[in-house]
Formats: sequence, C-alpha cells, structure tokens
Amino acid sequence: MCQHRNRRVARGFLPAALLLALLSPGCRRTESTPALPALTSAGEVLERMVAAYHEADSYQDSGQVRLHFKKRGDGPNQEVNQDWDYSIAFTRPNKLRLHVYQSVVVCDGKELHAAVNLDEVRRQVLAVQAPDKLTPQNIFDSDPLLSQVLTQGGAAGPPLLLPLLLEEAALEPVLEGGEKPVLLPPDKVDGEDCYRVEVKRPDGRLVFWIDQKNFVLRRVEYPTDDFRKGVEEKEGPVTELSLTVECSGAKLDAKIEPAAFQFEAPEGSRLVQQFMVPPPLLGQRIGDFTFRGIDGNELTRESLAGKIVVFDFWATWCEPCLKSLPNLQRVADHYKDNDKLVFVAVSVDNDEVTDDAVREKFAEAKLSLPIARDPNVAARQPFLVESLPTMVIVGPDGVVQDYENVFDPELAESLPPKLEKLLAGENVYEETLRQYAEPAPSGSASNESVAVASLAERSKPEKLDMSVLWTCRELTSPGNVLAVDGAEQGRLLALDNWQTVVELDAEGQVVARHQLDLPKQPEEAVVSYLRTAVDAQGQRYFVGSANGVQQLFVFDNHWKRVLTYPKEGTHPGITDVQLADLDGDGALEIAIGFWGPNGVRCITPGGEQRWVNKSCENVLRLASLVGADATKLLATTAQGAVVPIDERGTSRKPLAADGRFIQLVFTADLDGDGASEICVIGPKKAAGEVQPGENVAMGLSAGGEVLWQYELPTGVPANGALEYVTSGQLLSKAGEWVIAGADGSIHILSADGQLVDRFNTGVALGGVAVAQLNGQAALIISSPEGVEARTLRQ
Repeated sequence: MCQHRNRRVARGFLPAALLLALLSPGCRRTESTPALPALTSAGEVLERMVAAYHEADSYQDSGQVRLHFKKRGDGPNQEVNQDWDYSIAFTRPNKLRLHVYQSVVVCDGKELHAAVNLDEVRRQVLAVQAPDKLTPQNIFDSDPLLSQVLTQGGAAGPPLLLPLLLEEAALEPVLEGGEKPVLLPPDKVDGEDCYRVEVKRPDGRLVFWIDQKNFVLRRVEYPTDDFRKGVEEKEGPVTELSLTVECSGAKLDAKIEPAAFQFEAPEGSRLVQQFMVPPPLLGQRIGDFTFRGIDGNELTRESLAGKIVVFDFWATWCEPCLKSLPNLQRVADHYKDNDKLVFVAVSVDNDEVTDDAVREKFAEAKLSLPIARDPNVAARQPFLVESLPTMVIVGPDGVVQDYENVFDPELAESLPPKLEKLLAGENVYEETLRQYAEPAPSGSASNESVAVASLAERSKPEKLDMSVLWTCRELTSPGNVLAVDGAEQGRLLALDNWQTVVELDAEGQVVARHQLDLPKQPEEAVVSYLRTAVDAQGQRYFVGSANGVQQLFVFDNHWKRVLTYPKEGTHPGITDVQLADLDGDGALEIAIGFWGPNGVRCITPGGEQRWVNKSCENVLRLASLVGADATKLLATTAQGAVVPIDERGTSRKPLAADGRFIQLVFTADLDGDGASEICVIGPKKAAGEVQPGENVAMGLSAGGEVLWQYELPTGVPANGALEYVTSGQLLSKAGEWVIAGADGSIHILSADGQLVDRFNTGVALGGVAVAQLNGQAALIISSPEGVEARTLRQ
C-alpha cells in the first residue's frame, strides 16, 4: 500500500506543530549512548530523539496535559490546575490505544474504534476498517468529529507523540519562525537526567525535556504568550501560567499486552461508520433573548411564554431566505386564526440596513409575516445561528422543538405536521433525538468487521491480449485518475498526495503539476476524487473533494480555485459530488451528497444554492443521468435505497432493485444512444442477510429491474479512496464497465454485464480510467508502481 505523506498535516498541529518537523529519516541509535558532554548541539539531541522514536517497535506512556495559573484578585491569588488525558500505547505498524481529552481511540490492527465523551454522541461508537499502517492523517480522517476533538478538544492541541512515531519530516520546520534551538542546562524529570532543548518563537518558549539515556521525550513546555490572551479573556489577569505535557512512564520498545488494544463497546452503544451529531439545542430551554419588533414592541422569552413560536432567521441579502420565506408565509396564513402560534421573521441585518429597507424587501416578496430586528445579536447566542436561513421552533414551555439550518423547498408540507403535534401537547424533538440514538439500521454494515482484501497474485487476461503502452513513475503517491473527454481527449489527470494534480499527455509524459489552491484551514482540505464537465459556453470546470471532509473545491480550467463550499463546515461530512447540467439549460450544477441529515444539495459553480433534498439522509454515492425521460440524479443511502431525484430536487419512489441493499451507483451512456446505463454495487444477499465485504455488481434498468449481476472479490481495498467503477469504449463501440476489485484485480464487463475478461495487477490500486490516447483505447491504472497505460485486444 502506498502511504501518502502529507506535509499539510504536520503544519496543522497546534500548538505542537514544531514536533512534526522533528521527524528526520536516516538517523540511527548506536549501541552505547554518549554521555552528556559528548552532545553539545541542540540539533544533534533532537535528531537522536527522532531516531529513537523512528526505530522503536513500540511505545507507551501515561501522559497528561497540565495547565496551571493563578488568578489575581483582591484577596489571595486563586490557584487553578487542570489536567487532561494525553496517553498513548502503540505497536507497529497499526496497533494503537489513545486517550486524549474526551476521546478514546483503539486500533487492534483490524478495526479502529473510537468513543467521544460528548452528550451528542455518547451512545455512538465509531467502527471503521484499520489501515495497514497508521499515520496521524488516517487517524484524523476516520471521522470529522473525532478529528475536531483530538485537535481542538484541549489546551495542548493534538497528541504530539503521533507524529514522532508515525510521520517523516525534515528538521528545518522546527526553526521556522523561531530562533536556532539551544541547549539549556540539564535537569531531572521523575528522577531521570534530561537534556533540555529550547526554541524561542514569537509566541514564547518551547522546551523539550529529553532523556539522556534513551532519548525518550519526558516533558514539553509550551509557549504561553498567545495562549495567555485566551485565558485572561475568560479568567481575568493571571500569573505563573504554564502549559506542559508530562509523558509520565514513557517507554520505547516496551512490551505491551494485546489486551491494551482490545476495545469494549459500552452496553447499549451504537456502532457507526461516522459520528452523527443531532441538531443543536433540541430539548433545551432557550436562553434569554430580546428582539425588537419592527412595529416597536420588544419580543423576549417572557413575552412569548405559553406560545409556540416559529423563528425564521433571515437577511435582506440572503437569496435562499427569500425563497424560503414565501413557504413559511403559506403556513402562517393557514394558522392565522390560531392564537397559540406565533411566526416571527428575525432579520439579522446589521444596523446599516434600515427598517424601511427591511420592509421594502418584504413588500417586494409580498410577505406579511411579523418582522423583528436583532440588535443584540441574540441569533448567535442563545439561538446558535451560524448560517441562513435557520428556523427554530420553541414550544410554549420555552423548550427548543426543532432546528433547521438549510433551505427546505418542501417547508409548506413538512412544517404543519410538526405544528399539529405541538398543538396537541406533544413534543417534536424527542423523535429526532431518538433517531440519533437508535441502533444501526438493518442491512447496514456499520456494526460488522470488513476485512481488507489480500492482493491476488499478478496474472494476465485469459482471453485478451494486453500490452503496456507506457508507465509514468514521476508521482509519489498516485491516486484516482480522471480521463478528460470531448475536445480534450488524451488529457489525463492523476491525483498525487491528495493535494496535487499531475497532468499527463497521450505518451505518458508529465505536462504539468498543479499544486491545488486549497485553503490552509481546515486541516482536512484534501482532494481524493475529481469531477469535470463543460458548460454550453465551452467553459470547463473541475470539482474536487474527498469522502467525509467538510468542503468541496471548484477550479477553472487553469486550476484556479473559484469556490470553496460550504465556506465553513459544521456537518458530518461530504460523501460524493457530481458535476452536470441537471436541468438542461446549458449551465452546470453541482450535486453534493452528505452524510447525516443534510441529504443532497444542488448549487451552481458560483455557490448559489438551487435546491436541497433532505429526504435522502446518509448519502453514500451520487450519479447523474442523461436521457429525455430520465430523472436527473440517483442517490444511494445508508438504508440501501436507490433514490431518483428530478431536476428540481424532488425525490421519486426508490428503485426496486429486487429488494436488494444497494451501496454504490454509477452511470454511463455506454452505447451512445443518449440514455444512461446503470451499474450498482451491493451485498450478495438480501438486505436482512448482508455479509460485509461480499458484494456483487448489478445492472439496473431505468425502472429499477435487476438486469444482470457479477460477483466481486471479497473484502475492501487497502486504499479507501479508490473509486471502484469506471467505463468507456475500451474494446467496442458499445462500451464496457471496468471494475476495480478489492484484491487488485480488474474486471471488464460488457454493457449488459457479461464478463469480457479479468486479470490481477498484483498491486494495491489507486485508480482506474478508460481513455482515448491518439485514437487508441487504453486502460489507465494507478498504483504505488506509478501510472500505467495498457491496451487490450480481442
């Protein structure tokens, strides 16, 4: 398996970013450790420490983060001490036990489990396939919420021993922004003599305490200049501020019992493939607030007590808000004679927008809802409004019953049933919270272990003649490959290290390397797949994202980033993206699938929202369709359904698929007749008898009938970012499906699902594509061995 080495991760550790710079390859421990006088260079001490961690087969400690300060006041200074778990046990290559802040991460080499001590996900346990080799990146990538807790859950940032054990980097970044490291006088920690290496930085002193005998890290003193500002904003003036990591009991090459890497799921817990966080505030009593009614009256929690209140937060500049408000107006008109219900449109515009301007906007939209202004920014606290539109329903007792922060085109139909339930004296929020606490749905593989497939021995096709056109070995970690069609036929784009696109010509020569213009934050700004299309004006766009991340990125044909969406991520994660002209007007749309309740959203390449479909929760994969009578999009969900969605974002009846549980869907017009063929992947057995990792590929008709099926190798690929299915005219004008097996095999199927041939590559596949190179059909394969073009002939 080819592991990508992502310098972005190293730069992102806060405040332990400096440690990631210490991972210098090539250093080796000697049989006898020199006495202290023999080491007079801080750089040499750091290198010896790095070498010690790199060469160790195992490591364990009972680490803690310790924050200490004294509050200054009128009387005696009040001493404050806070401790957080910060311990680690590790055995190469992929066994880990990590207790950091509110999280526990355990990897036994087969599965990675995690639990987070937060009320929202207290009964959920993350269960995902273990990587062959652990890195900080694939630990953090396992789940967005876990990544947030590990990196931001406490004062000292992410677990600093991970990069020392798992990453490689140069020494230079440790000096970046700081002075040259110097040796301080030695001192003792827990009775052990230690070197002390100081790096003076703009934010203060960073000091490493390194054992003189075995070069294990015993203590880290963090800079506190910048950290002090945050403490004093909360606590007032403080003295004697210190922030340290104590690596108590640190041992290299320690014998660690196998039981340390066993995870016991709490009784009643739910195994999930991603933490699912319910909407905020549900079931909580809303805090105090004051809104100014545009008619001059104040609206407060007390003045609205005893009423069911629908707050709709909007702004004059918010187009989705102005599309949503007419639907809310329809509901309000229906209940206009019910004095138990109050509807309020709360404008969050700043004071520069006058009341008259707000009234004019409502008049233009023919709205008559009561309007309020938010002079005290109560929308942010206590209503936690972070995006617009946001609708919050508060019950007569002040308890938040519903919270929606996306545009809902079906609001006029979805809202009344909730209001009727509240009018009948029932709660709405309980059912929503219950859905997040229920066991995994039947047919979901989230509570089963799925083994990484073993690589099959390299073999040749049985029927076809195969030859290698060329091999490009100029990529360090080749990923998925995109073959550009149309007028730019022969243009190949291969992802390298998740942040670079390498462009190859028809002869396999590197034409250009495009370091993707990705934002520095968030840390997960990476791309594992690309989509491309051309609009009616001939403008080509590329969209890149990765499974489980918070954002997608839109690039023009020169790889300039023209959109980051959403601007700030607070959702469970993006799963898939499709770029196509969904409504046939010549302009492109971007369909985005989300894990969790956000469903499917459709936006323009400029970021304007077209529609939102929240009926498809936990989307696994999207595929666009062509054809005069076709719906425009197919979505597969964690419930195993294949849901058609039309150009307006409305869901249709799920495709029957003979009652099969479907996970992934792919489409292509293989025969050029203007209509899409459909290929899906799902378990061999029916939904109630799912065996994880035992899958078949199936062909579906437009009506959902299973036309054919083909059994796939058991297991999952080592590269979790691999896109399984591609297609193209590889051997015939009718075109073929090309499926990447989890065991490194390639399966070529005709459009009607007949096996044309198969062979084993003998390597972990990074990506596959079908391309036309100088008029010749070629199969493109990326792997740790490089990017290769092969021809196949009958």
